[in-house]
Amino acid sequence: MSEAADTLWLARTPEGSWRCTTRGDAPGPNTAWEPIADPFAHASAELGDPATLAAKAPALGPARTLVGLRLLPPCLPQKVVGIGRNYRAHAEELGNEVPTTPLCFLKAPSCLIVSGDALALPPGYERIDMESELVAVIGRRARSIPAANAWQHVAGYLLGNDVSCRDLQKRDKQWTRAKGLDGFGPVSPFMRLVAPGWELPVSELEIRGYLDDVPVQRGRVSDMIFSIPDLIEHLSDGMTLEPGDLIFTGTPAGVAALAPGQVVRIELGGLELGRLVTPIVGGGR
Repeated sequence: MSEAADTLWLARTPEGSWRCTTRGDAPGPNTAWEPIADPFAHASAELGDPATLAAKAPALGPARTLVGLRLLPPCLPQKVVGIGRNYRAHAEELGNEVPTTPLCFLKAPSCLIVSGDALALPPGYERIDMESELVAVIGRRARSIPAANAWQHVAGYLLGNDVSCRDLQKRDKQWTRAKGLDGFGPVSPFMRLVAPGWELPVSELEIRGYLDDVPVQRGRVSDMIFSIPDLIEHLSDGMTLEPGDLIFTGTPAGVAALAPGQVVRIELGGLELGRLVTPIVGGGR
């Protein structure tokens, strides 16, 4: 899938799922979107993958913009899986050992918000960090999938911010609360759908994170210690990944502490995924 080719996108609002097609550029609320049935709800080995279902689904009404509608995460994951320390430089900047096997954790699906939603920092903690990430979306059910076949099970990509409370990481010793509080999972509202088997051109991609327009994170996706196929093989060994499940694939070095009044922006160079913009406010809980 090249940037010049037609690109299929998925969005979701309280009214349901929506699709649009662009010539590689990112859509927005002012783009013309068609209402369709949720392709992730119907994805299966028998019926097909989400991208095919989204492309072939009959429109449920006339095309319209999404202006005035509340954007939601574009799919409803059963699981949100995170990968810790998947970039060597990030592990080293926090004084941690570089893992020899994927370091996995779960984020509560209730942590998800979308671009433009404010992240209300909960009070009483010394440090809450941004972590700019590429998020892979599972399309076909995956269990015991070898890395060689893993691309067949990826439906699309999002930008993500694995917001992390360092106090809770140290205090709890495991990361459920530290990375799963409400609002701690901003994602882009428009999912770039891909055909099964399409291989991400990782050598061309760079994840970038900005805090108040100042660049703080920049990392080549090819620098991941464990690739997306490696992660799918590891995670699906005994744990079924369902259509719509999200994998936050890890963050590069440069994580930065957040404070009310700041704005986080995350982008991906080399493949258009739009922008993930998160205003930071106080008054959480």
